[in-house]
Amino acid sequence: MKKPFYQTIASAMEIPADLSEKAALVEITGQFGLKLQNYLGIIEYSEDRLLIQCKNCRIEVCGKGLFIDSYSREELVLSGRIEYIHYY
Repeated sequence: MKKPFYQTIASAMEIPADLSEKAALVEITGQFGLKLQNYLGIIEYSEDRLLIQCKNCRIEVCGKGLFIDSYSREELVLSGRIEYIHYY
């Protein structure tokens, strides 16, 4: 199966797939911090649940005392007690 054109170009330029395909990047710091890059928008937010729309999936973060410390078009930083993360 032939690669799509953008994957061929990204590969030739040695650009990592996560950047070239705008894949969601999730960085978890222990049980109390999360950084998310390459998301499209916030669907739902409360102190118990955060639901994020990404390019190819939705990410649900559930816990206690969840708080969005900062967000921009590129990155969202969340703190609080993270109990589980669900991708769908």
